[in-house]
Amino acid sequence: MKTIANAIGRIIVICALFIISGCASIKPFDSSLPLLTISKAEKKDLRGFGNTFDTNPYIEPSSLIRGKLNEFFVIKLEFNLPQNSRIHIIAEGNTNEGVISAKAYDMYALEDFWNSVTYRESENDAKFQLRISNIKRSCIPSFSFEQNAGQSVLFFPFIGKNPIPRPSKIYVQVVVENLQSYNFEYLLN
Repeated sequence: MKTIANAIGRIIVICALFIISGCASIKPFDSSLPLLTISKAEKKDLRGFGNTFDTNPYIEPSSLIRGKLNEFFVIKLEFNLPQNSRIHIIAEGNTNEGVISAKAYDMYALEDFWNSVTYRESENDAKFQLRISNIKRSCIPSFSFEQNAGQSVLFFPFIGKNPIPRPSKIYVQVVVENLQSYNFEYLLN
């Protein structure tokens, strides 16, 4: 019985990957659009990953007993690059006193986070595997990486204890090497 459930789970993950990979194609560069747009990700931006933390890596984990232990603030990066470019990111979440209130996570840190907070019956758990594949296809690979030319979207979360201390400032600087630097600030009140 478990073998059949595992096989069905694997088929679901494989089908989801085919569907997702078809949506993840890079559109060509559009000179009428900015090279980069940095914003706070909205729920509609993240809806494609699922409606619960079981598959959506950008929704805080919670339980009936402990509730939400973490708060996420997700950044959306919309690239429109004329050429392959080296990207460098500085990301900080600090209180007014300069104390770290939330930490930015790249793909590897986010995978480690979910590995540490997720209970699963096996490594082949279909929902867990889908969440990990969602991280790999949508989260920044690191804070310094090569990005392909064209239009694409990547995300990364700031994660802090729930609630993130208020007031806190989320600061993101993205340098598109040899092209331009962009800044984003958001005040959490």
